[in-house]
Amino acid sequence: MTTTTLDDTLITLTERLSLIVLTVSTWSGRKKLRADDLGLQAGEIPSEELVSLGSKRLCNPDAIRVFHTLKGQAERACLKVGTRFLGGYLVPNDQVDGLCCVLDGLKRDFEHEVQSFLAEYDREIADWIARHPDWERQLRAAVDPAEVIGTRFSFRYRPLVIQPADGHRETLTEDVAEIGHTIFHEVAQIAVSLEKSLVGKDSLTQRALGTFRRIQEKLAVLSFIDPRIQPILELVEGFLSRVPRRGPISGALFQEGFGLWLLLCDEERLTRHGAGRLAGDVDPDSDPPERDSDVDAQRTEAERTPRLDLDDDSELTTETDVPVTESVSSRKPAMSHDIDVPDANADVPLDCFF
Repeated sequence: MTTTTLDDTLITLTERLSLIVLTVSTWSGRKKLRADDLGLQAGEIPSEELVSLGSKRLCNPDAIRVFHTLKGQAERACLKVGTRFLGGYLVPNDQVDGLCCVLDGLKRDFEHEVQSFLAEYDREIADWIARHPDWERQLRAAVDPAEVIGTRFSFRYRPLVIQPADGHRETLTEDVAEIGHTIFHEVAQIAVSLEKSLVGKDSLTQRALGTFRRIQEKLAVLSFIDPRIQPILELVEGFLSRVPRRGPISGALFQEGFGLWLLLCDEERLTRHGAGRLAGDVDPDSDPPERDSDVDAQRTEAERTPRLDLDDDSELTTETDVPVTESVSSRKPAMSHDIDVPDANADVPLDCFF
């Protein structure tokens, strides 16, 4: 049995990792819709307990879309070399300087776009009112001056050292135990974006291989955090080492890539498989137990299963100014001061491609 103790992980956190706290606030371009906006009388207003009137747009959403784009780029830069932790991003110390350079550039772009937007703010408002003349009274009453709107924008990041207070190391137990699960959750989110490139196809493009490489790079810089990551990293590296650098990937290599994708899309299977490899339940040099026909069956099932379209370019709006970091909905592992890898005889499902 291989065991990683809480103390081992805390030493890794304090000595080899930094916490990047990233906060990007934007103006939503909206204000609360009021009853008098709709011409409702006192007796016609529904109870707030029953009905929320929502909000009204004060300007063209296209005018502020760039801020959401830059916010997303900052998030992805942090996730490329780190993982979500305590409302920020846990990043290896040797990656911090490079990440800060990227964030500095995005911060400059963000601040430049803010100044450009504020310079055109009055015109944007006037154009929007002209497009909706029936709502001119309500819109003009809700508009704030440009100097007020300027205070709604901010782009900040702070690199911090993680150090629990003396005598309170145990308070990080739950957070530390979830780090590996969080990393696998983020990998699965990246992998799901490959669905359109794989399901119903008989070859894999070089562009789609770039997503496998993104996953490989993320796992490589974070593999020392949780021992279950290394076996998964080796699978991805092994596949990428065998694919040609040019042209589409087809035949047996495509089948292998499809099977690897099925594994990477499932965070629970990633966790079990990494643990099983460490316990010796899976021979890394053995042939994959799953036949091409088995992969074909899973491909058919994947084609029948609807998934969220992550490539959808639908409008993104923000109701309130919030930090860029989001909560990760992951299943919480059993709480313990030790993170145990199962024994070789433990029941680790091996029904995946590998």
